[in-house]
Amino acid sequence: MNDIGKRIADSRKDQGLSQYALAKLLGVNQSTIAYYERGRNTPKPWIVEDIARLLNVSASYLLYGRDAEDPPVPVVGTVGAGGVITYPSELPLDLTQPPPGASSRTQAVRVEGDGLWPVYRAGDLLFHAAVDPHRMPEDLYGRDCIVRTSDGQTLVRHVKRGRTKALFTLAAFNAPDEEDVALDTAAPIRWIRRA
Repeated sequence: MNDIGKRIADSRKDQGLSQYALAKLLGVNQSTIAYYERGRNTPKPWIVEDIARLLNVSASYLLYGRDAEDPPVPVVGTVGAGGVITYPSELPLDLTQPPPGASSRTQAVRVEGDGLWPVYRAGDLLFHAAVDPHRMPEDLYGRDCIVRTSDGQTLVRHVKRGRTKALFTLAAFNAPDEEDVALDTAAPIRWIRRA
């Protein structure tokens, strides 16, 4: 049994749940829980967060054995129609629990309305790192990102290769693609907390 498996097993028993009961709550087979607890498989980070919520412990505790909560993540903006992000003058809008593996540079934006449906829904939190200016363009291809275009707009877009290394095609979720767009900054969405 590895450390995370032992902490899952101990927390499950503390809550009075069987492997079967926890599996049913998670929507997985009982053998999946058994594999996690024995260290045969390691749960994905989003599964760790779900397990932690069900077992009334922090994801940090399950992952790293820390009892103390990680500092909250600031919600710094909202995503509205067309994937446009607005940042209010008073920051942060809110504070939320960090996802597993979050760094001190993690921040979130909240989706409002259904402009990004079916990919993102109203109330979803999109976690990303504060912008990394040293990121290679190739790291962004095929990923949903928070992007700031050279004309100053901040958007949620799926990033594709442009005609040159310095240009990108930005795929909107409910609109035509924007081709050969220059970006000032981009940060991949690393985690989604569903509403």
